[in-house]
Amino acid sequence: MNILVATDFSDNSRSAVRWGAFFANQLGSDMKLIHVVDLAAGDNAWRILVETPEEIEREALVETREKLEEFFDDCVEERPESVDFRAVLGSPSDELLAEAELVDDPILVVGTRGASRLRELFLGNTARRLVRSSKYPVIMVPPKAVVSEPKNLVVGVDFSKPSREAVRRAALMARTYDARLHLVYGYVLPEVATFDGTVAATAVDSEELIQNKEAALRKMVEEIGAEDVLASVASLQLPPARAVTTTAEELGAEFIFVGTHGRRGVSRFFLGNTAERVMREATCAVFVVPVEESNEETD
Repeated sequence: MNILVATDFSDNSRSAVRWGAFFANQLGSDMKLIHVVDLAAGDNAWRILVETPEEIEREALVETREKLEEFFDDCVEERPESVDFRAVLGSPSDELLAEAELVDDPILVVGTRGASRLRELFLGNTARRLVRSSKYPVIMVPPKAVVSEPKNLVVGVDFSKPSREAVRRAALMARTYDARLHLVYGYVLPEVATFDGTVAATAVDSEELIQNKEAALRKMVEEIGAEDVLASVASLQLPPARAVTTTAEELGAEFIFVGTHGRRGVSRFFLGNTAERVMREATCAVFVVPVEESNEETD
């Protein structure tokens, strides 16, 4: 396994660096810390007057690599055995994905906020591009995420193949750290118009729906073989993203797991705004698990 961590040197990226170092130490993995150099930033712009473009690029990359090592040592207390510091030029998401292609079994770790609103490195369009383009797992880390041994892992499910894969991946982490899984299915009841206004559809028996969905969740866990680490299942009458993030906050979870269609965009359950809300609103790290196929059926 190889841990690839991106940073823009902001305080907001420190938690991502710490999580990357934690996993590298715990799993004995190689770690690569990456920064994409912006030649228009800082004191690089004036150099065009006295240096060639090649000299500017070369010096900027050397200086950035040194800065990366200093930043890393300031972030973490225990350095993994193998850490590679990489300064590159280009698009943040493109360069990180290119680096991932060079190693075996990569996991990408990125912060969800950048150094400023103009440089929100992995938020908004860049975050969507990274998650939708990556065929490798991506861990999105908010600025205030606490780095500690995982004990509670929340998995958002919709019974699709991507969410089943998220359960499998979460189960692996749970076994590694003796943690517990909490599966969450969020839903919103249909509504019908009446003479008195719009109310929740009375034809739907919410209690029966909850029981059926929770039974289906337990069956899925049995099929996957994750009963040994399961702590709870819940079917909540809340929008999916809110159901997941609320449960994670209540449990003090270290991770939320969600599944996506690798290279095809997020899965139906975590499609568009829902996925973005989970990544934007979560106070803990979000582990995004990609799956290449996208023709599975949901319940």
